[in-house]
Amino acid sequence: TAMGYITQSVSLLTTPAATVAFLGAATVVVCPTLEAVVDKKKKGLRDAPQTWLAAVLCITGVGILELLGGGADGAAGLGASEVGVGDLLALIQAVGFGTSFFLTERMMAQNPSQALPITAAQVSVSAALSAVWCVADGFIGTPDVYGLPGLLSTALVTDGGARTAALAIGFTGFITTAANRVAETNCLGKMSSAEASVILATEPLWAALFAALILHDDFGLNDYVGGALIVCACLATSLKPEAFGSLPGFEPAVDAER
Repeated sequence: TAMGYITQSVSLLTTPAATVAFLGAATVVVCPTLEAVVDKKKKGLRDAPQTWLAAVLCITGVGILELLGGGADGAAGLGASEVGVGDLLALIQAVGFGTSFFLTERMMAQNPSQALPITAAQVSVSAALSAVWCVADGFIGTPDVYGLPGLLSTALVTDGGARTAALAIGFTGFITTAANRVAETNCLGKMSSAEASVILATEPLWAALFAALILHDDFGLNDYVGGALIVCACLATSLKPEAFGSLPGFEPAVDAER
């Protein structure tokens, strides 16, 4: 979990947010791959066609939604001619979050009533590692008003930017991280990490929707097409392998995943 958050933050320093979101959607591949390698589940195309159909639809949808927007970030992401360190970190982000989903699913399967302790452990480790970075920014070299203890000093009262940053940190810490992780952990006790990763990949769709509703951003053709593909990916996870039996040349495995 901590690796996912840290690599995501660092990658955003040099890589457009659209590109980071697109590469982060690789969790839909990481989770079923871990299930196949670690748990020895049959995840081949004939064994779990719905999983791979959902993965393809999801990645395609996120790509259209994020990289074909025509905005500043979208243009930067689509026109990148070189793969940089930020892109690599964004992929590591997907590995970090995907591994977290997979391990959380296993822990919840063994201890279904321990969602809060499991979440507390994950968030505590992320907080501890992030605190080291935050304190280092505040004490080492040029003191940073957005580090510690600068963010808790008089700058919080006199600097409007510091107040905005503090509110953003509080919201992302308590709501979109801690509360979000509690919900994710409970969900992973009821569904596989492969299915959950597809649902969680709808994040760019919600971002575009709220940007249109609250910030009055344009909801363009790419948003409709990308969003539709992401929704189809979510629906695809509920299909059974036998539903693909009518496709020409395709025959599900006899013991395919149900």
